Amino acid sequence: MSDGIKVAIIGGGAFRTPRLLYGLIRHSASLRINQIDLYDPDAERLDSMVKLCRHISERLGAQIRLNARQSLASTCRDAEFVLLTYRVGGEIGRAYDERVALDHGVLGQETVGPGGFFMALRSLPVTVEYIDQIRNVAPDAWIINFTNPAGIVTEAVTRIGERRFVGVCDTPYHLQIEIAEFLQVKADQIRVESVGLNHLGWFQRVWHNGSDQLPALIARADELAQDIRPLSFFSPDYLRQIGVLPTEYVYFYLHSQDVATRIREQKSRGELILDQAQTFFPRLRNLIRAGEVEQAWEDYGRTITNRSNSYLATETDSHFPRGLNPESLFASEGYEGVAIRVMEGVTGIAERTAILNTPSYGVLPGLDVSAVIECTCYVDRQGITPLALTRAIPTDCLDLIQKTKRFEVLTIAAARSHQMDDAVVALAANPILGGDQELALRIIQERTRRQGSPELVGTK
Repeated sequence: MSDGIKVAIIGGGAFRTPRLLYGLIRHSASLRINQIDLYDPDAERLDSMVKLCRHISERLGAQIRLNARQSLASTCRDAEFVLLTYRVGGEIGRAYDERVALDHGVLGQETVGPGGFFMALRSLPVTVEYIDQIRNVAPDAWIINFTNPAGIVTEAVTRIGERRFVGVCDTPYHLQIEIAEFLQVKADQIRVESVGLNHLGWFQRVWHNGSDQLPALIARADELAQDIRPLSFFSPDYLRQIGVLPTEYVYFYLHSQDVATRIREQKSRGELILDQAQTFFPRLRNLIRAGEVEQAWEDYGRTITNRSNSYLATETDSHFPRGLNPESLFASEGYEGVAIRVMEGVTGIAERTAILNTPSYGVLPGLDVSAVIECTCYVDRQGITPLALTRAIPTDCLDLIQKTKRFEVLTIAAARSHQMDDAVVALAANPILGGDQELALRIIQERTRRQGSPELVGTK
């Protein structure tokens, strides 16, 4: 577009859409965004979200055309960026994924263990189909993926030859922000060396003014566990022993059985989100229809803040006060902030570094050179380049990465074949199940009896 760029959002009816749009609109002038088109199969939910986002745009004084589209093709045509942010199977699919796993004594969080496995089986076929449609109308667009499980989705799409595709997650970004706050500096004044997979990563360096602060941080492990929420889930002894800083989801791999036991008799995170969605979206629709859009925006702010403050609290048995309010939440940035850094880099507005899901090109020894990892990358007009590691990753961390990558690759194969035998082998390979194929079979069989199950065929 000669006078600006168009951004397309697939999954525009998602709960986080208003926060995503808030970030894009705030940066619309520097990014030269003048049009955002949104698509979602749930037309009613999409209509409410677009009207709410137009209200946001007016509040921020932006001149952007926001359009709800009825087809994916019309949404993506001539877009320079396409953002994927959908949950195939909806909130109810996630709730069943997690509950079936918990009923078998296994952690089933949305991206970890059986939860991530079932989400991948649903997400991958849809995403591959979407990619074909996008490329028919926007052959040169950058596709930025938020859809979970982000690492497996990026791995699968990369394997079909996509190169202008990147996976984004805000988990390491938030840890970087909190470390900067701990050091009493701005987030953009530190640079980290992050390595691992999506929701399985570690910081190996923390540079400030050219000096690596990690040794000094590890020496203050007791303070880290007390003052930095993502690190409060880990014991100071673990931080000292491992000598690197884990992102929060590592906790689930280290303590999966403890978490499953703790929450088995409670509502899972997925069930809580389902409850919230079943009350929030009708309330939003009614407020929008009544013309109470400002009240709808205030209600959204309260709802997303409460959701953010309770994030991982039950699973980790954490009593760490989050303390966010709508003003502080929207002043900060989540995955939209990471996406904006990618957009700024590839358009040449500013050269950036960001922690992204992208092919490793051999950066991480022990994995195939084309394997997708999550690591610190350099982003410019040439694209996305993983930065070389300056130290060897700890052996225990690399071992867990290798096992999880094998699970990811087998899951992609199962999503392609739709065969029960392949699904059992894949799920059993997840480190949380430890190779137990009988347990994997029982979980899969039970999940197929409930709503939103991925389609599988076979003799088992």
